[in-house]
Amino acid sequence: MKDLLLFSQRLKETVREPMVRAVKTYARGVAETEWSALAACEGTEKTDKQFSAVISSVTEVKPEDDTERILYQRLLEIANQASAHRDERLALSVKRMPRTLLVFVTLTAAMILFLLFFFPFRNVVFGLVAVAITAMVLFFANFVLTDLDNPFEGTWNVGSEPFAELITKLR
Repeated sequence: MKDLLLFSQRLKETVREPMVRAVKTYARGVAETEWSALAACEGTEKTDKQFSAVISSVTEVKPEDDTERILYQRLLEIANQASAHRDERLALSVKRMPRTLLVFVTLTAAMILFLLFFFPFRNVVFGLVAVAITAMVLFFANFVLTDLDNPFEGTWNVGSEPFAELITKLR
C-alpha cells in the first residue's frame, strides 16, 4: 500500500486523491477492525469492500501519455502484489494447529515430566532441580507452540502497526 501511494505521486492530484483516500480508509479498517477479526477467525466483509475500493481506484486511472502508461502498469503490479499479500494474510488467519496435535504434544510433555519425577536420582536436590528445569522448559515450549499458532495475536505475532503508520505518515 505504501508503494501504491509513493508511485502515485506523479499522477495529477485529481486522479491521485481518490486512490489516497481509498488506501487510507482501507489501512484504517485493517488497523482498527480486520486484525482483531483475523485473530478471532471472523469475517472481514468491511475491509473486503475497502480493499475493492483501493483496486477500483487504481483501475479507474486513465493514462494520458506513455509516461503515465508505464506508471499505470507499475500501479497495477503493486495492486496485484497487495492483493496476493492480502489473500495470504486471510489464508493464514484460518489455519490453526490441529487440536489433536496440541493434545499429543501436551500429553507427551506431561508424560516426560511424570516419568522424570519418578526417576531414581542419587541426590534429592539434584532430582528436584532437574524436575524444576524440565518443567520450566516444557512449559515454555508449550507456551511458544500455542502462541505461534495464531499469527495475529499473542506475544510473538504480526502486528498491524505498518497499516496504522500508513494512515498517519504518508500522503
